[in-house]
Amino acid sequence: MPSLSAYDVWHTRYYHGATYAGDYEMPIIQGTDKVPDQLIRFSDSRSPKRNNTDAWVVPYEHDTQIERVWNNAFKYEPSLLEHPGIISWDFSMYRNMPFGLQLWNCFRGRLLGSLHERLGGECIPNLRPTDSRGLLYSFDGLPTEASIAMGTLGNLINPDDRVFFKRFVNEAVKRLRPKNIIVYGRAPEQFFHTAYEAGVNVISFPTQAEIAHSRIEEAV
Repeated sequence: MPSLSAYDVWHTRYYHGATYAGDYEMPIIQGTDKVPDQLIRFSDSRSPKRNNTDAWVVPYEHDTQIERVWNNAFKYEPSLLEHPGIISWDFSMYRNMPFGLQLWNCFRGRLLGSLHERLGGECIPNLRPTDSRGLLYSFDGLPTEASIAMGTLGNLINPDDRVFFKRFVNEAVKRLRPKNIIVYGRAPEQFFHTAYEAGVNVISFPTQAEIAHSRIEEAV
């Protein structure tokens, strides 16, 4: 007889014990004010050679790498719980996406983050800048006076990207009053000026591409 979980196409097990906030009922992430010492991409955490259980797991990579977590979260949670914590999942959210799909990708990333907490882990919520529609729901369910995370990789390419990224940083400072902003990638002062002015601790971690590039330069 096939497992009943095979029929759970809505992943109802992920929702048990979750709580929600805002008009769009975003899953609540309790969060933490901790600051990671190290970061590791989810795909690298799956490799026996590259894994580092002292590092926080981050989701800043192609959806093909992280979609499997949504499809079978309980398969991956035991290894994720071996790490100090995670940054909540960063499913793609583009400005040209229909609103429902943008909202859904934010929702399920937050739900998996809250699930990790409910299983006993630590989670820093990821904030993904999108467009003015994202301001309707992106901050719902996020902790105040805690740590949040943002990825700049690929998010500062064109003028519109830069405008909305800066706007989301400003809104985060105003609405969440974060103690720390964990940035995966570079954190140019022009985009985080409001955070610096408010005394927020902005900590930038190099991306895997930047680490690889620096190693090549050192070898030359």
